[in-house]
Amino acid sequence: MSMNKLIDFCKYFDYTDLRNNLTFEEVKKLCDEAIEYGFYGLCVQPNYVPEVVSVLKSSSVKVISVTDFPYGASLLNSRWQQVEDLVKSAVDEIDLVMSIPLFIEKKFNLFEKDIEMATQICHSHNVKLKVIIETGLLLPEDISLVTRILCNYNVDFIKTSTGIISRGASFEDIIIIKENLSGSTKIKASGGIRTLEQVHKFIELGVARIGSSNAVAIAKEYEEMMN
Repeated sequence: MSMNKLIDFCKYFDYTDLRNNLTFEEVKKLCDEAIEYGFYGLCVQPNYVPEVVSVLKSSSVKVISVTDFPYGASLLNSRWQQVEDLVKSAVDEIDLVMSIPLFIEKKFNLFEKDIEMATQICHSHNVKLKVIIETGLLLPEDISLVTRILCNYNVDFIKTSTGIISRGASFEDIIIIKENLSGSTKIKASGGIRTLEQVHKFIELGVARIGSSNAVAIAKEYEEMMN
């Protein structure tokens, strides 16, 4: 098997563990696995970021964390402060749950102000911003609308799901997002992605990043398939 193929495949993954009860040993293991397989990034809760930054600093693996996760229901000032705090903690990327109440209530002025502020904070510090839209709570026309809004503010990625408060990513979600995508914004699929077959289909549909807690098993399955 071509080692380059495995390396390229693993670069699709944000290896993810968003439990809030990890031990130091478990965090260290996640870091070691991310380095071993060469995943693009490791995504953990904010509390674990300092440990992860320390372990991964000499590697190519990016440090990723989440804000207003998983409900996206905090007050705007609180949301921006969370983003500010994470930026200062030396993360490379932030996955922010969109303000679900503002979007559902069609308070688009405030919704857009929130996205604009988060994007400014991140991009002024060279941090990438992914916005989680929680597709399982949205109608197809809502997915189309929020995709267009987010692209207008040049977010780096539109991410499908938290994987916690609704269903995970679906192929239909990706098709809708891609139809409404513009500029340099890319797609991250996450939530319920546990098999190589799913990953292949998402990549085929144009997904640029995969979030999965099962990334190690999927990488092993890919390696076995290629041998």
